Amino acid sequence: MPVGRELHLQGRLMEGPSGLVLACDGGHWELEGTRRIRRLIGHEVEVTGWRAGFNGLSCDQVWLAGTPRPRRSRIRWDLPIAGALAVIGIAASLWGVVSSFR
Repeated sequence: MPVGRELHLQGRLMEGPSGLVLACDGGHWELEGTRRIRRLIGHEVEVTGWRAGFNGLSCDQVWLAGTPRPRRSRIRWDLPIAGALAVIGIAASLWGVVSSFR
């Protein structure tokens, strides 16, 4: 499978030796996700995400199989936070340059 294509998989979420594992018909996938999905261990789940390495899957959403897919947040918090940190860094740098001339 090419890296970067979004995948939609269904299987049983289990605890593996190095983290969470999704056991499905196509094999086992090592999941990279948040700690919130640990409550679903032992259940049949559906997962969307992107392939990360040979059998890794970077999770976007995880939910119980047979239930509707949860709505995604319309607000992307990562971009405003990154922008705010960049502005703070630039302001701190400029403040340091201006302070050095006094």
